[in-house]
Amino acid sequence: MRVLSFIIISLLAFPLLAQVSEGGSPASFNRNAVEEVQFIRLDPPVIPQYDDKLPPAEEPQPYQIAEGIAVDIDLAGDGKWFIAPDGSRSLKLGIASEGARALIFYYDRFSLPEGGRLFIYSHDRTGLIGAFTSRNNPSGGYFATEAVAGDHIILEYDPPRNGTELPDVRIYQVHYVYRGLEFIGKGQSGPCEVNVNCPEGDSWQNEKRSVAKIVLKAGAGTYICTGALVNNVRQDSTPYFLTARHCGNTASLTDYSQWVFHFNYESLGCEEPSQPPPSSTISGSQLLAEAPYGTTLGSDFKLLLLDQDIPETYSPYFSGWSRSEYASPTGVGIHHPKGDIKKISTYISPLASSDYGSGGTNPEGMYWRVVWAETESGHGVTEGGSSGSPIFDNTGKIVGTLTGGGASCQALTEPDYYGKFSWHWDRNGSPGGAQLRPYLDPDNTGANSLGGFGYGSRLLANFEADTTTISIGGRISFDDKSDGEPESWRWAFSGGNPSIVTQQDPGYITYNQYGKYDVRLVVHDGLQSDTLTRKEYIRVTPNLYPNPTDNNLTIDFGGRQVEFIEIEAYDIYGRMAGKYENYSTTTGVWTVSLGNLRSGNYVLRIKTNVQEDKMPVIIY
Repeated sequence: MRVLSFIIISLLAFPLLAQVSEGGSPASFNRNAVEEVQFIRLDPPVIPQYDDKLPPAEEPQPYQIAEGIAVDIDLAGDGKWFIAPDGSRSLKLGIASEGARALIFYYDRFSLPEGGRLFIYSHDRTGLIGAFTSRNNPSGGYFATEAVAGDHIILEYDPPRNGTELPDVRIYQVHYVYRGLEFIGKGQSGPCEVNVNCPEGDSWQNEKRSVAKIVLKAGAGTYICTGALVNNVRQDSTPYFLTARHCGNTASLTDYSQWVFHFNYESLGCEEPSQPPPSSTISGSQLLAEAPYGTTLGSDFKLLLLDQDIPETYSPYFSGWSRSEYASPTGVGIHHPKGDIKKISTYISPLASSDYGSGGTNPEGMYWRVVWAETESGHGVTEGGSSGSPIFDNTGKIVGTLTGGGASCQALTEPDYYGKFSWHWDRNGSPGGAQLRPYLDPDNTGANSLGGFGYGSRLLANFEADTTTISIGGRISFDDKSDGEPESWRWAFSGGNPSIVTQQDPGYITYNQYGKYDVRLVVHDGLQSDTLTRKEYIRVTPNLYPNPTDNNLTIDFGGRQVEFIEIEAYDIYGRMAGKYENYSTTTGVWTVSLGNLRSGNYVLRIKTNVQEDKMPVIIY
C-alpha cells in the first residue's frame, strides 16, 4: 500500500550533471517559483544477501545492485498539474524511498503524445535524464529508464503548448539501488584496476568502443554485467550484442525489453575523473540464442539483438571474432567491474584450454583459462559486474566471454575463465537457439574469423593484417580500416621491411628476423589525427629444416641471438616425448638431435627469452 505525502521543493536553477536521449531541461527549471510536488513514499525492500564473486566451484551469478518494489503508479492519475503565469503546464510526480542510492523505474505502459517531453531528475537536480518523447514509445509497451541517483526522484511531463492528450505512463516496479553506483575517489571497483584509457589501452581504442555496461532486469532484481557489440559476416551494422548466459538467467522476454546498455562510460584519460562521466544509452533488447545453463553443460554465452540501431554519435565499433582453438599468447579483457567506468586487464601468458574451474588443460574444454599480468598502471583483474565481458586475442578479435573465476585485487594470480567463442559458434546445441553461427554467418560462408568495423563522426585509426604469425622471410599485407575521412597515412612496422610507409596501402611487408613486433598507423584528415599502435601484433616464428627429418633438426632464428632455448616434443596424444635445452646461440642457429623420438607427428613447444611458439614436425 503506498502512502501519498507532500513536500515543498524550491524549483530553482541548478547546474545539470548529464543528459541523454534528446537533452534539454524541464519547463519548470525556467520558472523561479516554489511548486508543491506530490511524492509517493515507498518502504525500502529487504536487501538480499550476496557474494561479490563466487569461487569457480559455484555456478556464477550476476552482480546485483537493486531490489524491486511492486507498485501501480500512473503518471497522469497520480501526478499533479502546475500552471505557469504564461499559461504553460507541467505534470509532476515524485517517488521516494529513504536511503536508496538511486531509483530505477520499470514501465508496463509508456506512451507519450506527439510533442510532449518527459524528464526524470533528482530533487536537488544533480541528476537529470530526458527528454523522452514519442520517439521513445516502445512497440510492446514495456520500457525502462536508467537509474537516477538519489532517494527522492521527480518525473515531469511537459505537454505541447496546445496539446490535450494525456501521457499513458504506468510504473509497475521501482527498483531500489543499494550499491553499484558509488563514485568516490577510484569508484567502486578495486584499487588494482586499470582505466581503459591508460597506456595499456592505447592499442585497444577501437575494441573498447564495442564494450558496454548492462543494467539488466531479471524478475524483481536489477543486476550489472558487461558485453560487447559483435560483427557479422554481412557487416551490415546489425546491433548484435554478446554477453554471458548467466547474466539474467531468469529474465523473461519482457525483462529483456527493459535492459539498458551504457556505451562510452569511461574516463577521458588514465586518471580517475572527479565526477562520473556521461554514458550513451540504448534501452531494450531481444534474446536470440544462449548456451544451456551451467558451466558443465555449455559455454555460457548469450546473444542479444538491441531494439534500435546504434546512433553515429555513439561512434560504435562492432568487434571482430575468431572461432579458432589457437591459444592466443597475449591480449586483454575490457569490462565494467562492479559497474565502474570501463577497465582493461592484460594477459601476457598464453590462454589455456580447460574445463571451468580446472587447473589442468583439456584441448576439448569449453573455456579459456587466463591469468592477468601486472602492467604499467596497475594489475587489472575482473570483479562482479565484469561477467559477459569479451576477452580479445592479440589481433583484437573476441575469443571468449567471461563466466567467472577467482581473480581479484586480493588474489591477483588466481585464474579467470571465459567461455570459448569456438564453442559459442555451433557446439552448444540446436542452431536456432543455442548457436552464434546462424546470426553471425547467416549466409553460411564458413568464415573462421572476422575483423571488426565501426562508424561515427570521429577520425579513428584502424587496420588489420591478413595474418599475424609467419615464419622468417614471410610477407604480410595490411588493410586500412580507419573511420572518418583520412587524407594521409603513416605506417611504422618495427622489424619489417620497409619499416615506414606513407600511403594508404602499404603493400607487402617482409619480416626477416625472429621475434614479436609492433605496428603503428597514424592518420590525418587535415584537422585532426589519430594513432593506433598494436603492440607485439606480428609474431615471427623460427624456420625448421629439414622437416620431415629422420634425426637432426635445425632451428633458424634469422640470425637473432637468443639467450636460452627450451624445446618440448609432444606426440599426437598430448604426451611429452622429449625435452631439449641450450643456453645460448650466438649465430641464431641451433641444431638439435631428435633421434630418440619414434616416427610420427609431433608438436614442438619452442621457448626462448623472446617468445614461445608451437610448431609441427614430422619424424620418419
